[in-house]
Amino acid sequence: MPRLDRKNEHIYYSLSKAPARADFSEIHLVHNCLPNLDFGEISLNTNYMGRTYRSPLFINALTGGTRLALRVNAELAAVARDKGLPMAAGSQMAALENREAEASFKVIRRVNPRGSVWANIGSYANPSMAEKAIKMIHADGLQIHLNVAQELMMPEGDCNFAGMVDRIAQIVKTCQVPVIVKEVGFGIAREQALELIEAGVKAIDIAGRGGTNFINIESRRSGRSIANDLCRWGIPTAISIIEVNDALEGKVELLASGGINSSLDMAKAISLGANAVGMAGLPIYLLMKKGRKALISYLDCAEYELRSIMMMLGAKSISELGQAPCVITGLPAEWLQRRGIDSSKYAKRKIV
Repeated sequence: MPRLDRKNEHIYYSLSKAPARADFSEIHLVHNCLPNLDFGEISLNTNYMGRTYRSPLFINALTGGTRLALRVNAELAAVARDKGLPMAAGSQMAALENREAEASFKVIRRVNPRGSVWANIGSYANPSMAEKAIKMIHADGLQIHLNVAQELMMPEGDCNFAGMVDRIAQIVKTCQVPVIVKEVGFGIAREQALELIEAGVKAIDIAGRGGTNFINIESRRSGRSIANDLCRWGIPTAISIIEVNDALEGKVELLASGGINSSLDMAKAISLGANAVGMAGLPIYLLMKKGRKALISYLDCAEYELRSIMMMLGAKSISELGQAPCVITGLPAEWLQRRGIDSSKYAKRKIV
């Protein structure tokens, strides 16, 4: 199937049901009944990727390459502009193959000329392709997406994954903007995070299991029957954040995505070590089903609730939220114990 037809089908299947939500139920923030703060003191200002943003939220990679994608990207870029949020383009491979598809990506920069925009390519790309993708939208950063599980489920998928880390390292060496490596919904483990640190990336977006499920989407798109348990493949978002945070030790910035659709889950993700939180499936769902105003209203509400949660934790800044004590129980605690990662340190922290 042509790549552009596939892009439209991805949008269709993403809209066929309400977005999934990651499971943070075993992550428990510790309430502070004596916060000693004025609500006006609480700030969502967030520093990452070499810039300061007014919020820890960003619009993650979605789509591009078709007329429908052009409309979606134009609307999302307007929301990103009005809310001051970074926005990542969808995979630009379609535009590297077919110049007619460039407009659906260039519209992001045209609508949001002064905002932070990230280009997006796959791990199959070389430095020349990366440079073209960046120039296409005058990008401030570059996402390299990892989609092994998705490619394996696509009838037309590329199943040669040899040399991925070497190609990423080559792009990092020649790239003039910060490089983010991201999964597409199946999480990143500690071991692979260490390899990406060695490759020199600026940030890692774990994109864990819990949001858009491309095994499920590709199964439905192709009509191929896939075992139900395989549709639950991947590292849950909350667990992946902790795994990668344990590997990074502050050397590389950590971005969290994968079904993080509520203000409480955003707060939990940051408390586990995320510098910022990305959303993809929910923004496109709200935009296409209810319109731009509904998406902006959701973001306004999420930011207000996030500040309220920070008040109830006694955290006046995003960096303090990252030090708020939280107790990890159930499957995440057992998983981390078996993996040799100390989860008790999160419960013993104190905001200073």
